[in-house]
Amino acid sequence: MKIRKAQIKDLDILEKISKEQFEFDSLRPKFKYIIDNNNYLVKIIESKNNIFGFLVIKYLDKDLIDIYSIAIKNNYQNKGYGYKFLKNALKNFSGYKITLEVSENNIAKKLYLKFGFKIDSIRKNYYGEADAILMSYIKD
Repeated sequence: MKIRKAQIKDLDILEKISKEQFEFDSLRPKFKYIIDNNNYLVKIIESKNNIFGFLVIKYLDKDLIDIYSIAIKNNYQNKGYGYKFLKNALKNFSGYKITLEVSENNIAKKLYLKFGFKIDSIRKNYYGEADAILMSYIKD
């Protein structure tokens, strides 16, 4: 397993994973902008040059970041990769408040709770009939 910063050459696979994982696929047309923008950090996780996930962090303030998106291909889910990926990606953010939003139906909600994120609020019917859960975590 290798985690590295995403590059422009990774765009096609990032778009493919995004399309596979998200019903509301708002990232696909934005990936090139996000990769080239200093307000974002895009990491990928791969094994034997096979990219199977990505994580997008948005810098909001000097000690505040948002997990804008995280995706792991279906056949790599429930194997601990998401937790390891999140832990590695956040290791340099000690003292930061980390926020995110996740659908109540998204499997990643379980990952965030295991990691230590707390539920701050809920947006009713934000994803059609599903609620959005706003969560935060302060990195030690």
